[in-house]
Amino acid sequence: MALIGTESTAQPPLSEPVDWRQHAACRDMYTTLGKEDPFFPSRGKADVVNDKALKICFACPVKQECLDYALEKREINTGIFGGKTPSERKWLYEKAQKAKGIQKQRRKRRKAKAS
Repeated sequence: MALIGTESTAQPPLSEPVDWRQHAACRDMYTTLGKEDPFFPSRGKADVVNDKALKICFACPVKQECLDYALEKREINTGIFGGKTPSERKWLYEKAQKAKGIQKQRRKRRKAKAS
């Protein structure tokens, strides 16, 4: 028997964190798209179909998480991720890598000056 006012109000921990993909605008698209995949179009149809994918991504609530995932996993050569084409993601990836290289050089210089 619990005393009044001593009951636990703590919520049990979630067993798994919520995956951002559960909130993606494209999540259920594949059941209604048929053969055409706007995110990974066949050759020759890329420009037309990519527009469809970009429209889907435009209002997606997890567009940034999707782009971050693609850059982290180096998904830079095919498909649409985070509302960006492969060439846009490649440019972002290379820019980030260059920035990391510059930061490493700065740390080395500071370390050398401190010694």
